[in-house]
Amino acid sequence: LPHLPSRGKQSRKQKARNTSQRPQADLSSDEAENTLSYYEECLLSLRMKTCSQVVSHSSMAVIHQKAVKIIAYKNGDGYRNGKLIVAGTFPMLLTECTQQLGLARAASKVYTKDGTTILSLRDLVLWALDESFIQRDSEEKKKETAPDGTKETRVKNIEVNSRMKMKNKSFPKSVTSDSLDGIDKSLLTLILRNPIAIWVSCGEPFLSPNALQRAEKIGKQNWQKKDKILADLDTMKHKMRQLKGRRVAACQPTTMVPNKSPLQPVVVEGGWTEQTQEEIKLMDLIRHTEAYLSEVQELQSKRNSPIAPKCRTLKKSSLYKQPNAKRVWVYLNGGRPEDGTFARGKTISELLDDCSSRLKLAHPARTLYTPEGEPIHSWDDIERDMVICVTTGHGFITPKELKQLVEVRANYARICRQQGPQATDIVLSPSAKLQSLVTLHSEFLSQTS
Repeated sequence: LPHLPSRGKQSRKQKARNTSQRPQADLSSDEAENTLSYYEECLLSLRMKTCSQVVSHSSMAVIHQKAVKIIAYKNGDGYRNGKLIVAGTFPMLLTECTQQLGLARAASKVYTKDGTTILSLRDLVLWALDESFIQRDSEEKKKETAPDGTKETRVKNIEVNSRMKMKNKSFPKSVTSDSLDGIDKSLLTLILRNPIAIWVSCGEPFLSPNALQRAEKIGKQNWQKKDKILADLDTMKHKMRQLKGRRVAACQPTTMVPNKSPLQPVVVEGGWTEQTQEEIKLMDLIRHTEAYLSEVQELQSKRNSPIAPKCRTLKKSSLYKQPNAKRVWVYLNGGRPEDGTFARGKTISELLDDCSSRLKLAHPARTLYTPEGEPIHSWDDIERDMVICVTTGHGFITPKELKQLVEVRANYARICRQQGPQATDIVLSPSAKLQSLVTLHSEFLSQTS
């Protein structure tokens, strides 16, 4: 077999050639570290080449990517202070929103007007397509209900809408990709013609712009109502001053009316010091209007205060108890209710102290009465904006009774001044019948003796 050794030699030569073309690795103890560093450098260079190829492909995709025009609003601001932004990728959109809207932190969430969360530009464009179809359907329904338009035009519109819907359904929604490939170019140009409205937040939940508009509208209506109440209140107070001035200027005399009561034989009625029925009714209306105005102001302050939601959460906790403070309208005993003022307190003692300071009493307030003269002993009997009479310890007295008491004292002082102090001395003289009985009794006693 002379040819067998030659074949063995040829195979050995081929193996030697193949091994000479490959890089040889010297794994001896002296050259092992050098070999390892050499292969690590080769691996790093290969990785850099692959990264550069990926970056070049992505940059080419960004160049061919269509930019989307967007109007960005800050979440919670409604339709105010919108910024026009043109972006080709979703990270670029978030960066531009953070800078132009002046957010305190980096923008992380994007919402549409119906609260849909957007994660890519493709999702935003597809949402805009759906929204345009919904608007077009509503317009077509209005046209169908209208008498104008022929059957042929209606059939054509329905066919066009069905085709566009089928195109839109065929597009797969991507979650992370910003590529707009696969979307019909005619639809894409139609959608990208106008900017798409979005609301950007730093992680906060979505706040509907329509709800904010409704809240602003309600607040505006409340302010207009408050202004109207203030204008009506000023008009009523002006009318009250006019009526009081006319009554004082007329100086009508009082009339003395006899009375069968031995305690009060004469009752004084009328006169320029007594209020007319029109003034009394107008004063009641002014008091009710002021109470209503205070309620409206309290509601507005609760809505506008930033700590209102915190208070609502605290009310649910058993560790928090709302203070039982009440505001009432107080006036001095014997005075008119319209001459009073507001006083506040959490208990009857605090309310009495506040009444003493508000009414500027010479002595501390001690008892409380209703306008009808019923004493108030419990804090539960007191309601908000209630009218209360305050005394320093004396019994309840009406303005008319106080006026009569003042007139009695004035008459007493006038008689003492005109006729002397003896004119007010009381002298009891027996009647003629009593004197005759006394004489008969004395004569009878003398005869018997």
